[in-house]
Amino acid sequence: MDFPLKAFCLKGNTEGESIEIFIEKIFGFPEHTGYDGGYDFQGTVNISIGSYAVNDANIICSTGALYRFLSDLKLCYQSLKGTAALRHSLENELVFALKMTKMGHGVVQGEFREFPHLPNKLIFEMETDQTCMLSAINELQNIEELFGNNEVSCEYF
Repeated sequence: MDFPLKAFCLKGNTEGESIEIFIEKIFGFPEHTGYDGGYDFQGTVNISIGSYAVNDANIICSTGALYRFLSDLKLCYQSLKGTAALRHSLENELVFALKMTKMGHGVVQGEFREFPHLPNKLIFEMETDQTCMLSAINELQNIEELFGNNEVSCEYF
């Protein structure tokens, strides 16, 4: 397995707006799952919203958090309602939720803290729609295929 692995890129309606996560290093695979479900990973995030940007910032997350986001994102895509959130239960450098509004449109709201122990944070919002969600779903499904869906050893991946 070659790193970095692209976990997903969720694009916004405005040209160049996106949230993108890469997996740089995975912990415990395939022997030990993490506390949050699935395998913990060290990754990087890129956020581009308007003139604000986060480039290659480090995050800790889990494939379990990605799987929960994927499951919710699929439901939002299919039903055009609901919310899909990405949140790691232990580390909260990056937290965001996509809430469907109407007619296939959605709003992503979240925050990023490069150093969670400091008060500095980027609070962001981006508009997206159903057409932007499909590529993120496909990318997340590729991650699911790589790390499995073994419910015996963990609740998620």
